[in-house]
Amino acid sequence: MNVSRELLELTQRVIFPFELNQLLVWIFNQHLVTFFCTCIVVGTDSVGLWAAAADQFPHPVMIVNLSTNEPDVLLRAIENGCQTFVLAQSTAITFLDQFHYVHDRATARYSHKRIIIVHDEGRESVRAVLEHGAIRDVMDLLLVRPQPAHNRVELLTNECNEWILLDSYDLSSELTPSTTTDLFPNRRTDLRGRYVRLAIFNYEPYTLWSSVAEPDAANAFYRHNRSLAIDGTESRLFVEFCAKLNCSLEISLDEAGEWGQIYDNRTGDGIIGALVERRADVGVGALYSWHHESLFLALSKPISRTGVTCIVPKPLPLSSWMIGILPFSTVLWMAVLATVAVSTVVEVIVSFVTQKFKANETHRVDVCESMMGVISIFILQAVLLRINRNPYTSQMILIGSLLFVGLMIGNAYSGGLASVMTVPRYEKSIDTVQDLADRNLRWGSTHDAWIFSIQLATQPTIVKLLDNFVTYPKDVLHRHAKQRNLAYSIERLPYGHYAVGDYITDDVSGSYEIMLEDIYWENCVAMATKTWPLMNELDELTLVIFQSGIQRYWELEVVTKFADNKVQHAISNSRHFDNPGPIALQPSHLLGAFFLLAIGLGLGLVCLLLELLWHRLSTTRRLTN
Repeated sequence: MNVSRELLELTQRVIFPFELNQLLVWIFNQHLVTFFCTCIVVGTDSVGLWAAAADQFPHPVMIVNLSTNEPDVLLRAIENGCQTFVLAQSTAITFLDQFHYVHDRATARYSHKRIIIVHDEGRESVRAVLEHGAIRDVMDLLLVRPQPAHNRVELLTNECNEWILLDSYDLSSELTPSTTTDLFPNRRTDLRGRYVRLAIFNYEPYTLWSSVAEPDAANAFYRHNRSLAIDGTESRLFVEFCAKLNCSLEISLDEAGEWGQIYDNRTGDGIIGALVERRADVGVGALYSWHHESLFLALSKPISRTGVTCIVPKPLPLSSWMIGILPFSTVLWMAVLATVAVSTVVEVIVSFVTQKFKANETHRVDVCESMMGVISIFILQAVLLRINRNPYTSQMILIGSLLFVGLMIGNAYSGGLASVMTVPRYEKSIDTVQDLADRNLRWGSTHDAWIFSIQLATQPTIVKLLDNFVTYPKDVLHRHAKQRNLAYSIERLPYGHYAVGDYITDDVSGSYEIMLEDIYWENCVAMATKTWPLMNELDELTLVIFQSGIQRYWELEVVTKFADNKVQHAISNSRHFDNPGPIALQPSHLLGAFFLLAIGLGLGLVCLLLELLWHRLSTTRRLTN
């Protein structure tokens, strides 16, 4: 034994004879030494003795006195690393009453826990321990029960809500306990039909469920009736999980709550609400590694990777009346207009100065004539050059430079106009996250879970996207899809498919295109209560399935079987445009020219009326004077 004689003598004075202490020390050395820390949960009578002996144990030991009025004494012990617990029977029920409460509030998570209960001689039966709700989350339970009348110690564990004998130790014998008996047999390899309560909702292609009339067609239970058939890329993981470990899936449903949310009072709805209220053991269905939820629940290893992006309204063809201005960009139009203005000013100045060279002749400099001459050059029209009036080299150089620049600008516009009139032009598409934010287009879905992963972001672009996110019922989302005034969040699945809400139907999918850039990406995980004892087994199976590559087949099969393949095809090809080639010019192509003509005629008519009015007022004023 790897323990001092002083410890044995000390513990002998506590409760048990010397031989029983040998047995307890052997249990420590054989079955608890691999754990980080053990908590010894005691009462007031033995705190001092256990505290004096704690330093002699082969690994860290903490003494927890539940009889004190300190509410967080057990919580602090768990946070400091306690993974196994040794309980006196007098403290067992008190400990189990606090088991879920303290573990739910602890940051430390250890799914593999062991509890040893030392039966107090003369006390009542320990049947109440097996009937306690917390025992469901304890798969490694050992009862040490002395039998003074027979000078023996029995070692028992729980099985099917009963205590069963594992081994016994004769206190009068010099023999050590049998090393072949496993006091903590691995029950996780065969759960014997144990119910695993799984929270899901219908969300293609991750989780799907349907009621079936024939039990043979069902693979899951609902309210202990074998009446559900579940499928999906993540549901299949749990079907395989129960097939491997011989368990039964008991489904928890909350279609209205969907992913759900957790409130500050540790209640909630949806999947994560069922978990935090312990109405389910584990939940799955495109759950991401959300920070807020990780404070309340345990997260599994990543099941798959997903990218969150949006489908946005496809750009529409630009209006025909804009054809006249489309050949040049806004910046280029500003540069051309500035060039016309500067050229006009320079031409007027040169004309005015050159008039001073002829003092005997008086010719008024016509600003309108100068402006029309410059504009005529830029639109490749003939210009009347009055050389006999201004026979100066400066005038010739100015006009020559304007002709050269006007030739280049006019031909560039003509080429651009020909391209615009034969190749359709469209509005600017939304390709990136920045484009989505700049367009100030609202985007949304049925639940706020789509923005859980970015709620703590501080980048201005993401903050603006958060402000523009909206949630609506499915019928409202479908109505907005017809009106093309909303973008919709979807998921890029790992193997080329998309998770799309059923409010995006075939009749509206053709009006949308997928963004080229993801808003963010996440790992899909399963969430469970912090005390669910099968998390290690789930993680192991998840990694095996992930490395096998079978998820590629699952995704293809589930999407083909349940999803609207027309919608999938429309989204996949939304960025592929057919090239119609050159098209015959239609009257609509000249709508821009007619529009400009209408503006010109209208402005001319208005100016004519104003001039007539001004002329009449001036004539009346002269006759009056």
